[in-house]
Amino acid sequence: MSTKEQRQQLKAKMPAARLSMQHTENCRVLPNRGELLYRLPNGGVVAEIGAAFGDFTAQIFERNKPKQLHLIDAWDSDRYRAGMEDIKTKFKDQIDANRLKLHQGLSIEKLPEFEDGFFDWVYIDTNHSFGTTWKELQICDKKVKRGGRIAGHDFCTGNVVDPVPYGVVEAVTKFCADYGWQYEFLTVEHHGHFSFCLMRL
Repeated sequence: MSTKEQRQQLKAKMPAARLSMQHTENCRVLPNRGELLYRLPNGGVVAEIGAAFGDFTAQIFERNKPKQLHLIDAWDSDRYRAGMEDIKTKFKDQIDANRLKLHQGLSIEKLPEFEDGFFDWVYIDTNHSFGTTWKELQICDKKVKRGGRIAGHDFCTGNVVDPVPYGVVEAVTKFCADYGWQYEFLTVEHHGHFSFCLMRL
């Protein structure tokens, strides 16, 4: 079987959930995810799920000013372990002040360790597969406060440079339909790796 056929089979296995107007009618479009940070609840307890080298972490602190930021990442290869060390160096002051906490491990294993209703918002940016994203969303439904938000990156069909199909769109759409969430914001960056932000209906 060719790689193309494998990708087509993978996409065909993902659910094709249907949304109604109530899931989309209040959604606004933003130019980029930096602008999204200004609109998420600030001064709260938040999580970046999939932090890698901490590039977006810096934007979160600058634009959203959370009281406490939890980074959840496996950091399970030499490349990404170096990223975790970079984060420890770059954000030493925030770590020392207890404003930044690092949680090394798989997202679907680490997220259940938090109390229900713990986060004001979360931002998901992990492996972009349908299975992982779907599980992350289901867990976050419990871990995010009633008036909180679930946001995330790579709301697109895949990586076109190194052809890899993503399942983020399918997972988020099914989550909204099945769990009663709606789109609040979508971003439209020129590179096509958009972000989403959800709120409860």
